[in-house]
Amino acid sequence: MNFIDNLMKKIKYIVIFFLCGFATLSLFSSCEIQENFEYDYAEDNSKLNMSAWTYIQGKDSLSLLKQAILQCKDEALYERKEKATFILPTNQAFTAYLKENKYDNIAAIPVPILKDILRYHIVKAVVNFSDPALAPSNKPIAYTTEKGQTMYLSHTSTYVGLINEGTNNQWQIRTSNLVPDNGVIHVVDHIVFLSEKTK
Repeated sequence: MNFIDNLMKKIKYIVIFFLCGFATLSLFSSCEIQENFEYDYAEDNSKLNMSAWTYIQGKDSLSLLKQAILQCKDEALYERKEKATFILPTNQAFTAYLKENKYDNIAAIPVPILKDILRYHIVKAVVNFSDPALAPSNKPIAYTTEKGQTMYLSHTSTYVGLINEGTNNQWQIRTSNLVPDNGVIHVVDHIVFLSEKTK
């Protein structure tokens, strides 16, 4: 009887040993090893190998922006060789703008107004949130837009890009740091504008 008891105990220990070993091995094999210690943001710093205008033309979600650019005959602003930061409003942004301002479609927006919108959404500098100057979170930096007005760009502690933080109206950037040949692209679900700084 002792022999059988000892044998059963040994088998039990062997089974437990193998199960623990298998569990440990599974745990290590399921861990993803990151090659560097910097956080990899979705699409962050993706090199597009095209101009901002070519990128816009290829995105269904930017079709209303494309219509606005064509209506204003402003393709050159997005094909430029001089580098800039392009804030690209999505269809969602334009749809909300049309509804709020009681326009039926993009063609109904007067061209001078549309040109002002487009020009405010282009910053005359390359603003990439991986730039060390933008490293501190919640530190809005003022940039000049093609319209000649100021746009403040910053980010949260989780690197969500912000437009006009510290003013009466601020907006989150949906996709940051796409890199066309002629600058940087940030995609936003809003038509943005400058408002008064909060006290």
